[in-house]
Amino acid sequence: MREPPFVVPVPANRHFLDDHCANCLQPLPEDVEALVCSSWCSEIAAHVRYMRRVFRDGRVNDPDVREAIQIRNAFLLVGGYGALDRTLRPAVRTEIKVRDGGRCRQCGRPGTEIDHIAGSSGGLDNLQLLCAECHRAKTAENMVPTTPHERSLLTALFQTRVVPDGPTLLADDEVTWQSAWQSLKSARKKRVRNARAAALTTAADPILARDDDTFEYGPAMPRTVDDESGYGPDSISLGRWTPTAGRDQRRSPRDSAVGRGDGRTTTARPDLTY
Repeated sequence: MREPPFVVPVPANRHFLDDHCANCLQPLPEDVEALVCSSWCSEIAAHVRYMRRVFRDGRVNDPDVREAIQIRNAFLLVGGYGALDRTLRPAVRTEIKVRDGGRCRQCGRPGTEIDHIAGSSGGLDNLQLLCAECHRAKTAENMVPTTPHERSLLTALFQTRVVPDGPTLLADDEVTWQSAWQSLKSARKKRVRNARAAALTTAADPILARDDDTFEYGPAMPRTVDDESGYGPDSISLGRWTPTAGRDQRRSPRDSAVGRGDGRTTTARPDLTY
């Protein structure tokens, strides 16, 4: 697994670069309409904003907040919570809450969080309802100590993106990002969709530019609504001329009296399908 994208060099505070990840500044894949390249980068930027808020408003002194930061740090070191693939469908969450009677299976208080008992399996027998306090305690109990290298990564994240008064990245700004990301994402989405449309047009050009002479049409014969090309409303009716058959006008059975040589004059009717 690659190193966590915690620290990135930037030319100025609140840095943001169009069509690049808002967290690691790597170019975004052409088909991605989001502002980040992965859920990992999204979680890192969100964690930075959270830490900037709690360190400035004093909530960091709350033991529960400090514990929450430690747990988030641990997840981010291994690819983020999203890397664990623990997403559960709403129906599964509801089933667990009903099965457990809405109560924490550890202490009996109202349960609020679905816990994976062991590993990441989403099977019902591996899920239980816990209250927030019991869930945090269980998570903290299962954490292992960080290595010196991991501590250095977390320290660098804190010193370069949390401590400075001016946010390093625009995505780090705990005040303005909430309002800025919507217009930035809208602009990104528009560029991606325009690029897709341009790519489709480019792919279609060789087909649209093909000379009709390569098909059954003559060089000076325009299409008509009654030809056999599939364009006209009567394209499947019988008895009309066939372009590949010498452009002869075939008479329908209704007009067989024309040219029968019996001395009577018959006016040919247009070949209409009723």
